[in-house]
Amino acid sequence: MAVISCSSYLNFQFHNHLKSTTLATSKLISYRPLVTRSCLNHTNVVLFDAAKHTVDTYLQSGMVVGLGSGVASSFAIEYLGHKLRVGLLKDIVGIPTSDRIASEAEKAGIPLHQYQDSTQIDFAFNDADIMEEGSLNIVIGRQRLQGDESIIEEKKILDMTENLVIMVKEKNCKTVVEGSIPVLVKSVSWMDTAEEIDDLFVGDAEVWRRPSMGHADPTGGNFPLVTKEGHNILDVIFTSPIPNLAEVANLLNSIDGVACHGIITKSPCIAVIAAESGLRVIENSIARSV
Repeated sequence: MAVISCSSYLNFQFHNHLKSTTLATSKLISYRPLVTRSCLNHTNVVLFDAAKHTVDTYLQSGMVVGLGSGVASSFAIEYLGHKLRVGLLKDIVGIPTSDRIASEAEKAGIPLHQYQDSTQIDFAFNDADIMEEGSLNIVIGRQRLQGDESIIEEKKILDMTENLVIMVKEKNCKTVVEGSIPVLVKSVSWMDTAEEIDDLFVGDAEVWRRPSMGHADPTGGNFPLVTKEGHNILDVIFTSPIPNLAEVANLLNSIDGVACHGIITKSPCIAVIAAESGLRVIENSIARSV
């Protein structure tokens, strides 16, 4: 099946949707849960609502779609597959962020292509571990990686689209972000890089190497995590609120030993926030990139 890009149409729709908004303009959507799986708990019900809203509102036939990772993204993949099966959408091609996501998409019946540097992605969706509400900057990769998951590949696919929707639980959407930032570093020089990061954020953060199993400690224990690209992950754990995620991203980018980090700044971008009262949509039309 030929990959037919409809980026021009989507960009028109997406930018029209954002035209009248300013940074972090928000509106409340009254959305009734339409979940048919009785096993879902309340948290997953609202995430399913976010996934369904994302697919119904922003996906069009003929798109090349970046398939993100996370609970809401898995729901979106399942629901997208359903719409393809019943003929409500057609000619969709998915670009998975990992083999695990590819497996989910194949089970859902979504045709797939592997990402290449020349791939044009019309639209993408993804979960966020935490979001900075004022800017829609997000952090991914806080959770332990499963299988072949790659922060580098996930971030690259999200960066390649001009049309991105982030799905996030309300409790993880913060005016001021706290906690850890995952940073991928070269394994052979991880300690030098860790010391440089520690010096950069002295007094504000602790730097621990992530283990592949067992308890964490500053060195990663006896079994430090090595990613599929051969990197270690340093969790930069901020002990005070982070005033500006984009500024932290720029500082990390300036360190030679850093291969990638889990901060994503993207605009235009839409956040679909799953709340008990319904879905809240925050729109961002200010151009930024990291």
